[in-house]
Amino acid sequence: MTDREKAAAAGRYLDAIPRFSRKKHALEDLRRMADCLDAAPSCPVVHVAGTNGKGSVCAFLDSILRTAGYRTGRFTSPHLVSVRERFSFDGCEVDEAGFVRAFEAVRERITAFPCAEHPTYFEFLFLMFLVMARERRPDYLILETGLGGRLDATNSVEKTALSLITSISRDHMEYLGDSIPQIAAEKAGIIRAGTPVIYDRTDSEAAAVINGRAAALQSPACPVGPEDFTGLSVSDGALYLTMRDGAGDQPLKVPFAAPYQAVNAALAYRAARMLGVGPAAAAEGIARTVWPGRMERLAPGIYLDGAHNEGGIRAFAGAARRIAGAAGGRTLLLFGVSSDKEYRGMLEILEQILRPDELFLTRAQSDRGLETDRLLETAREVCGGRTARKDGAGQEDGAGQAVPVRAFESAARAFAAAAAEKKEEDVLFCAGSLYLAGEIRDYFRRNEDERRGNDDPV
Repeated sequence: MTDREKAAAAGRYLDAIPRFSRKKHALEDLRRMADCLDAAPSCPVVHVAGTNGKGSVCAFLDSILRTAGYRTGRFTSPHLVSVRERFSFDGCEVDEAGFVRAFEAVRERITAFPCAEHPTYFEFLFLMFLVMARERRPDYLILETGLGGRLDATNSVEKTALSLITSISRDHMEYLGDSIPQIAAEKAGIIRAGTPVIYDRTDSEAAAVINGRAAALQSPACPVGPEDFTGLSVSDGALYLTMRDGAGDQPLKVPFAAPYQAVNAALAYRAARMLGVGPAAAAEGIARTVWPGRMERLAPGIYLDGAHNEGGIRAFAGAARRIAGAAGGRTLLLFGVSSDKEYRGMLEILEQILRPDELFLTRAQSDRGLETDRLLETAREVCGGRTARKDGAGQEDGAGQAVPVRAFESAARAFAAAAAEKKEEDVLFCAGSLYLAGEIRDYFRRNEDERRGNDDPV
């Protein structure tokens, strides 16, 4: 079998493992598994938790460290198209051969693990990452938690150099609690005694919990928020701001047009400075960051964002409204969501802030995707009674047509219909689920590759 065939077979094995399970292993069991694989981390670890922005902060920090000359390994989730995206070394996803070697190393040792239960999907992937890191020996590991923090598989790493906690909002409440303080306490479970923690202080309830946990563990705490930078502006698809720094104010260019990325970039900047990276290298690393599916500009007037809970949707809607307002045309929205999300609340936020002129609904091809019938019924209740905007200034005409709300059984069909409907001055946004973002991104890229192939001279 070729590496590609082996990688495909490994992917099928992994896909057969349930994605979400309450039967997680204890952290001590996971440490024993890592020891059994001789794969406990041997380099400094930066551990990142939070509700929204974790992946972005990991991407910013990874780019900064590489710019500063360090070799990096980064473990993130979920993936958009290929599971290999979760394993990044020196800015590149692991190749098929490395993926297969790590998969086989873990699978072959399962019977030797000191516990009876098979690793969960996320645990299996995390163990694979540790095997890959053992093979590549990077200077830093950046670990993104999958769910929560306190009981997350990544928290089995005994020693970390730095803890980093991004914004906190209500998500996965069936696992983490139904209040901000409860959720923040789970995220703060990654803080180690005496280890510095950098955290988003935007939400006062979450900040109080994180700061209290840091104080109890005598861990130096560095809160970060909008007060840490000045001059925030958006221009040419990027953010511009100036970080307040003891070494002198440092201008930053953030290569995403979403204002919510300002605090994420500031968190990564502070982390880098705490790790000894100079301000110029930190700024350059942020400017070089690539992070697909986060207000990603697929084409002129077409944006893709993985916002998938109420906090993320609120930040997305504010950024999208700013982009759409500058464009001057209609706002089209393609939306799909997982069934375990507060989708009515998400739609209400989109209606209140973004106020799309046309809504295209679909279901991501995931076992968690919400059925289009339920989504369509809710969307019509939330958005269907308003009349569509008549001009680029956002003026509504009471005699206009009701906002069209249409549903499609696949993301590809929904995207094709929305793209066909879009005029040059319109803006199309796609959001609601990282699974959906992955499907649309894959569909768009494949069509672009096919178009380029057809355009090639014979």
